[in-house]
Amino acid sequence: MVAQDGDDRAFTRVVVRAEQDVRRFCAWQLASDRTHLDDVVQETFVRAFRGLGTFRAESSGVAWLLSIARRACLDHHDRERRQRLSREVVREGAQSEVSAEQALVPVEWREHLARLSAEHVEALFLVRVLGHTYDEVATILGCPRGTVQSRVARARASLAEHLRDAHTRDAS
Repeated sequence: MVAQDGDDRAFTRVVVRAEQDVRRFCAWQLASDRTHLDDVVQETFVRAFRGLGTFRAESSGVAWLLSIARRACLDHHDRERRQRLSREVVREGAQSEVSAEQALVPVEWREHLARLSAEHVEALFLVRVLGHTYDEVATILGCPRGTVQSRVARARASLAEHLRDAHTRDAS
């Protein structure tokens, strides 16, 4: 990538090309905490700029940026969890909010997706919603391609089973 050699215009082109995917991925990851979306997206690109020298052209620039975005989201969740725990020590009973993206998903799907592991939902989102290849998702998540394929297949099968059961209940 030319941007590795300090070409600011090349880095800007990569950012422009990937910004929508990074923003959508972060929005999904942050779910109920959308107030920090812009900050996390910005943090992603700052980390990418600082880490240009570590980019190995083994994956696409977008996949590399999404792996950085994933880490930025995880770091954000860790900070928020620590802050929330410290606030809960002082007062009890925090209420959770539902994000705009979650509101578009039927309640019964949200409930079912909430039962799946975060790894399964994350892989499903990257493949089925953002449209990345299994190889790209493997790079983003830092795991083998087979693991990604397994997670997506299990998430899809579980969701399909849930929908079949729901349809059967509704038909009775």
